Amino acid sequence: MPEKMTRSVSSHTRIDLRTLQDGIEASQAARHGRGAGGLQRRHIEALLALDGHRSLGVMGEEQQDRIQRLAQEEDTASQKRAAGYLEHIGGEEAARRAENVTNPNAYHLKHNPDGHDLDTCPVCGHETFCVEGLDPVFGRVGYGQCLVCTYIRTPGAAEDEAFTEHLRSMDDE
Repeated sequence: MPEKMTRSVSSHTRIDLRTLQDGIEASQAARHGRGAGGLQRRHIEALLALDGHRSLGVMGEEQQDRIQRLAQEEDTASQKRAAGYLEHIGGEEAARRAENVTNPNAYHLKHNPDGHDLDTCPVCGHETFCVEGLDPVFGRVGYGQCLVCTYIRTPGAAEDEAFTEHLRSMDDE
């Protein structure tokens, strides 16, 4: 058996390139939906050793920052689009639509026993925001769509807003 090629990245991490490359080959069939993968314990151990390098923790943080930034950009774009739509239909028409709106989903009826079935939209201010679910981390901020101005808050934007609310509540304590 040939000697394993390793390269030292730091005094604490050794990368076994040959085993990692072999693991890629062994898992290729499963990754491409063409059969079962054949990873062995040595492949997993090589991955775990690589994962122990301090610089890799930064990659996850950067990815999380990028996801958060995209959610914020998407939410800002949705707010601008909704504000433009409101301007187009006018305040009188928005109020008329708000009076006649009904919730098309049963989320609130199932989750709010008080019967309140729509939330206040952060863009148009009408009680016409149809919540489809709550942010996945804190369970405090709803995501969904306004039935008047069409503003859409995604789960990512709801999570970001919930995190901001959480930080504010910590400051209040």
